[in-house]
Amino acid sequence: MIKIDKNAGESFVKILKIMSTLRDPKTGCEWDKDQDSNSIKSYCIEEAYEVVEAIENNDNEALCEELGDLLFQVIFHSEINNEKGNFNIIDVIDNLSKKLIRRHPHVFRKDSNINSKKQIEKNWVNIKRQERITKGNNGMLGDIPKNFPAMLRSLKLQKRASENGFDWKNPNDTLKKIDEEKQELEIALIQQDIEEIEEEIGDLIFSVINLSRKLKIDPENALRKTNNKFSARINYIEKELQKENKKFNQSNIVELEKLWSQAKIDLNG
Repeated sequence: MIKIDKNAGESFVKILKIMSTLRDPKTGCEWDKDQDSNSIKSYCIEEAYEVVEAIENNDNEALCEELGDLLFQVIFHSEINNEKGNFNIIDVIDNLSKKLIRRHPHVFRKDSNINSKKQIEKNWVNIKRQERITKGNNGMLGDIPKNFPAMLRSLKLQKRASENGFDWKNPNDTLKKIDEEKQELEIALIQQDIEEIEEEIGDLIFSVINLSRKLKIDPENALRKTNNKFSARINYIEKELQKENKKFNQSNIVELEKLWSQAKIDLNG
């Protein structure tokens, strides 16, 4: 169980007072008091990515700091809406508490007979479906935000469809779909139809994401690892070229590919 420090309440009140002071119409920070939820919305995404980077770097000190920055965004949006009379940070916390209890009856209800992981996941889906109906979102996909990053939204759409029975049972069927989309892309390339090429590339990416989901692999994490791997290999090539006083863009493709192969060996894949 989490150990609640006796000063936890004081720390929470302190940061709320700091936020209120920053937003004070007369004495506050000119930048902070000029913001609204729309103007700072991008910072939520930035801070979340910095949290992920700290986790991947196993940097606990950075993680502690970045989680604080992310928490500040929650407090910032809450204070903005508190000033407008919409809701405050206590409402945010209370809503979260109610949601967690509602979605975990197997933990908080003594009469619950749900105990296996499979039963928990099935019940979770049913509870979220009922929540969507209560909110008036009768459409199966209607509550999945359209402004999600494309890969994340794709994953959410596919998962929701799967929860409602629209899915292949065998990952190999998904792999066949990838081959099918690849063939359609090849045809579009031959025809030089730009709009069709764009559509088929989207279908191909969508199918690859679907395969990742079926194999329980996070496609965002997989792509991030590939990005890091690519970056490391390019950096390796640059350093090797610098040893010979050469520049990357002045080297021919044969030389670059040779160094790329060497990078794969020296950097262990």
